[in-house]
Amino acid sequence: MTDFLYARPSVSEGIGRNIDFYGSLNNYNYSIDEETADKIALASDFLAVYIDFYKAYCKTLCQIESRKNAV
Repeated sequence: MTDFLYARPSVSEGIGRNIDFYGSLNNYNYSIDEETADKIALASDFLAVYIDFYKAYCKTLCQIESRKNAV
């Protein structure tokens, strides 16, 4: 999620990079300014951490429920 400034390469770009000796195929996504890019990156990082915590929380709840049902 934190790779919003990097363009996702295609297969044809991957093949073309084999003969791109001068780095002319390097392509990046751009942001309006540094502050906006930082805000987007921070929000993206926060979202990734939130999703990880939420998955762990749900997994823990499922484990607790399965233990309650086993007794």
